[in-house]
Amino acid sequence: MVVPAAVRVEAGWDRSDPRSAVANRPTIDDHFLDQASANQAAQIVRRTGLTPADTHVAVVALTAPPGDVVVLTSDTPDITRATDGRVRVVRV
Repeated sequence: MVVPAAVRVEAGWDRSDPRSAVANRPTIDDHFLDQASANQAAQIVRRTGLTPADTHVAVVALTAPPGDVVVLTSDTPDITRATDGRVRVVRV
């Protein structure tokens, strides 16, 4: 599993906080915005008007290695729009 760093910030998920113990149990890698990812996310923001966190999710999904990519989110319409419907989006 991969979590965009912007999503952790938006959710207030501090990995060092003992209250995050349950969320920290599975092996989850952070995805950081490098220059290329930030540029791609900025293009999605301009096109859609979505939040940086939503567009960071889209970048992670769209640039993942080929295979089964599934985005788990409570905001399926925005993530579907950000990815142009090219990835599987599941509401949680």
